[in-house]
Amino acid sequence: MIKNFTIIVLLLLSGVCGCSNGSKLSGLVPANGELQVNGKVMAGATISFNPVNESRAASAITDANGKFKAMTLNPADGIYPGEYVITVTKIEERGEIKEIAVKDEKERNDQNIEDTREIIEHIPQKYVARDTSDLKITIPNEGDKNITLNLTGEVDLTPKKVKDLKKQ
Repeated sequence: MIKNFTIIVLLLLSGVCGCSNGSKLSGLVPANGELQVNGKVMAGATISFNPVNESRAASAITDANGKFKAMTLNPADGIYPGEYVITVTKIEERGEIKEIAVKDEKERNDQNIEDTREIIEHIPQKYVARDTSDLKITIPNEGDKNITLNLTGEVDLTPKKVKDLKKQ
C-alpha cells in the first residue's frame, strides 16, 4: 500500500515538474521592436496584441529604451502570425487607501475608508482601448524583429481619481 502511494506521488510530482519546465506553444514567431510616443521612446508601457481573427493574444512590456519582445505564454516566446489590433497603456498610480480608525467595530463601514489614489495615463487616449485604437499590424509567417510603433497625439497627464473612475 505504501509502495503504491509512493509511486503515485512520484508520478504526480514528475508531471508537475514537467509542466513547469517551460511549456511551449508551436508556431510562434518573433515580434520585436520599439515603442515611441510623439517621437520619444516610452519605457514601462504594456503593449497588447489583440487578434483580429481566431488566434491567441500576445503582449509585451517595454524596457528602459522602449524596446519590446512579444510573448504569448512565456517571456519573449513570440506571437502567432496574423493580424492584430494593438493597444498600449502606461499608468502611473499615486496615493493610497487608508482605513480611518473607529472606536467601535459597529461603526465600521465604507465611509471609514479614505481613497486618495489617482492615476495618470501616459499614452494618447485613443490607443488605450481596442475599439478606438487605429494601430494595426500584420505579423508575417517569419515574424518581424524591426517593428516601430510610433503613437501620436495629445497625452493628458491630468491625474484622475480612481474612485471617480469607478463611478463611470
